[in-house]
Amino acid sequence: MGFYSKFSEQDLIESYNNQVDYQGKPSRELLEEISLRGSLQELQTKIEDQKKLLNERNRIIREIHQHFMNKSSKQECLLLLSSDILSKAEIQLLVEEKYIQIHQNVENLKVDSDTILYSFLGIFIASAVSSGILFLCIYKFIFLAALHFYLLIPAYIINYLIIKLITKKTRDNLAVFIASFIATVLNLIFFIILIN
Repeated sequence: MGFYSKFSEQDLIESYNNQVDYQGKPSRELLEEISLRGSLQELQTKIEDQKKLLNERNRIIREIHQHFMNKSSKQECLLLLSSDILSKAEIQLLVEEKYIQIHQNVENLKVDSDTILYSFLGIFIASAVSSGILFLCIYKFIFLAALHFYLLIPAYIINYLIIKLITKKTRDNLAVFIASFIATVLNLIFFIILIN
């Protein structure tokens, strides 16, 4: 029983691709397992088919993105897309999935008055909470006082998580990123005041 005997077909394909990419050729043991399950030509055909499928999916995704940016509806997008490889059902599933993802990304990046207001509110709440947590940690574990500037890293993480919770947007949003940074600067000011 060889090393590759328990590999699934997809695992064999990945092993074959990796060995060809990194070693220039597949190992003898891998070739033996491939020949036990069929032929090398069949495996290479499956690899090519997978590449074609992946390329087609990527092409469709790029077109979906373009149609979304052109403000086309999902129905218009579906009418404009066609594929010789993917079925209409697969294309429709891709359109549904990608329209949701792209919409979420666009909404996440949008800096509107609510985002600015909630980010501003988040600065004060986050810096107070993270400072309280870190001061409590320093009080309980005195040795952390020597590392107080390094504690700004967990302070930033806590600040970001709180601001993300308040704004419901990630750090990809400029307002959330800046608010997290400002809250961490406030933590630094609190640490300096505490030390002095």
